[in-house]
Amino acid sequence: MKSICLVNGSLRGKQASSLEFLNDIARKLPDAEYRKTIITVTGKVKDRYPEDILNSINVADAIIFIFPLHNYGLPGALMRLLEEYNKHVRTGKEYFKQTKVYVIVNCAFPRPADTCGEAIRVIQNFCRRLSLNWRFAICIGTGPVVVMTKKVPFLYPKLKHAYTEIALDIQSGDREKKGNYFIKPIIPERIISAIKHYYENKGQMIKKNKEP
Repeated sequence: MKSICLVNGSLRGKQASSLEFLNDIARKLPDAEYRKTIITVTGKVKDRYPEDILNSINVADAIIFIFPLHNYGLPGALMRLLEEYNKHVRTGKEYFKQTKVYVIVNCAFPRPADTCGEAIRVIQNFCRRLSLNWRFAICIGTGPVVVMTKKVPFLYPKLKHAYTEIALDIQSGDREKKGNYFIKPIIPERIISAIKHYYENKGQMIKKNKEP
């Protein structure tokens, strides 16, 4: 049974749209075949992440980072986890150097190929420093809108195919370099903007109605 570490890189935790993508990929990895550990970054770590969390990364056959894109870069809390893990292994902790690493970027912009490059390079450099096996990224344009509309049949076949490719790649012994997946929204940008504004206004109204 392979061990998979799924990292939710959003500080919003259970309210994060990135968590929807984490759950989607987790469903592609059945419990009968994979032992899954979920790590959620936090901004409330005083000294360092607990040893058991860092050790769960040590033994993973694959790590899948799922995170929102913040100003073309990774969230600060995720950067802290990466740096702490780097220090953790530099102290002599044993870890599986052939761990496969994947990224799912929840990008707010409609053209992920134009905006996700720097975030991908950060994870690639992390893998290079620790001799981990970088595989590929899935970058999802207008991720929050995709979450709202992903139940529409046949709307995101490329995204579903990319999830399947991660599951197949984890099982295979393939070490050839693979290209990244850039999932552009099928819905026209002007309609995406209208959907986004609708849900933002709806959220503000709900919040206002809850106020005393």
